[in-house]
Amino acid sequence: MNRKIIVIAILVGLVVGCSPKKILKDPMIAFNDASRAYRHAISWSEYEVAAALLKNVSEETKEAQIEHLNQFKVTSYEARAAAVIEEDVRIRQVVRISYFRRDDLVVKSIADDQIWEFDPKLHTWFILSGFPKFK
Repeated sequence: MNRKIIVIAILVGLVVGCSPKKILKDPMIAFNDASRAYRHAISWSEYEVAAALLKNVSEETKEAQIEHLNQFKVTSYEARAAAVIEEDVRIRQVVRISYFRRDDLVVKSIADDQIWEFDPKLHTWFILSGFPKFK
């Protein structure tokens, strides 16, 4: 009986201590989620999914960029550095992306300098710097 009470007390403590309100108040948790989603989308060539995280880009521009990116396949995506530009508002992240053009299979690498901005109304981060510049 005492064991049940202790287990219930621990579970209640965990639920209260890790409440969604606390998580929603932390923009860095939201940044980790958004940057991870973007990394997975780029890594798996799901450029339409990644486009949902672009800010201030017209639909026509997104479509043209996606058409260009579909010529490439990403082989690795590695975050190298991140720095807070404005606390809870902007973050600069540099990632190393290796990729190849589907028709020639020569692997190239670029450093993608990303600027992320937090939208407090939507409680998510958007990338201002656009898609990686594959050539």
